[in-house]
Amino acid sequence: MTNLLSQANSKENREAFLDRIAKKAGRPRHQVKAFTPLNDLPEQVLADKSGVELLTIAKENAEEVNAKVVVKKRAELEDFLKDYAQEIGAKRLLLPGVKSAKWQEYQLDHWAKATGIEQTDCWSTELSRMENEQLANQADLAVGFADYLIANTGTITVVVSPKQGRGFNFLPEHYLALVPKSGLVASTRQAVTKYEQRLAAGSLKTSAINFISGPSNSGDIEMELVVGVHGPLDCTYLVVEDL
Repeated sequence: MTNLLSQANSKENREAFLDRIAKKAGRPRHQVKAFTPLNDLPEQVLADKSGVELLTIAKENAEEVNAKVVVKKRAELEDFLKDYAQEIGAKRLLLPGVKSAKWQEYQLDHWAKATGIEQTDCWSTELSRMENEQLANQADLAVGFADYLIANTGTITVVVSPKQGRGFNFLPEHYLALVPKSGLVASTRQAVTKYEQRLAAGSLKTSAINFISGPSNSGDIEMELVVGVHGPLDCTYLVVEDL
C-alpha cells in the first residue's frame, strides 16, 4: 500500500494531472517562480539575544499564552515529576512508547519504570489509533518530548511519530513536555529551518509537526476568557538545562 501511494504521489503523476487540468481548462499551466524573500527580517528576530536572555523571553511569552516554563537539571527531573504529579492529583499517566535509551538520556529511566502513579500507560505502536487515543483521553497527565522552544512566541514544537501520536499532546487533562535547553531557538523561522535540514538529511520522517502555544483559549461566551476548553487544562514546558 505504501509503495502504491508513493507512486500515485510521484512528481511525474502530479505533473501529468496538472497538465490534464490545464488542457481541459483551455489555458497554459501556471509556472510557480522560486520564492525570493523581500528582506531578512525573520532571521533577525531576537538575533542579538544571548541564551540566557532567550530563556527569559521564552518564559514571559509562554505566560502570555497561559503556559509555564520550568527549568531543571537532569538530576532534578525525577523529583520534580513526582511532586508535580502529586500536586495535580494524577492517577493515570500516559508516556510515549520510546526506548529506554531515551529515558536514560534524561536520567528518567528509573522513574519511567516506577512513576509512583496509580496507573501508567504508554502510547504504543501495537495498539490501534483509537486505542491509543482512548488512553490519552483517560489520562490525567501526559509527559512527552518536544524538540524546540521558540522564545519569540512561547511555543514548543513536537514531531508526530508512531511512538507519540497527535492525540498524545491534546487529549490528556494535563500536558508536560520535556525540552532540551539546546532546543531553545529565537524564532519560528529557526525551528522550521532546523526541521527542513533534518528532513532533507533523512534523519527525520513525520506526517506532521505540531506547534503548541499553551492550552486552548476561548472567549466565545460573553467575552469571558476560558483556558483549556479544548484539550489540556494547562501546559508545562520542562526545560532540561544540561541537555
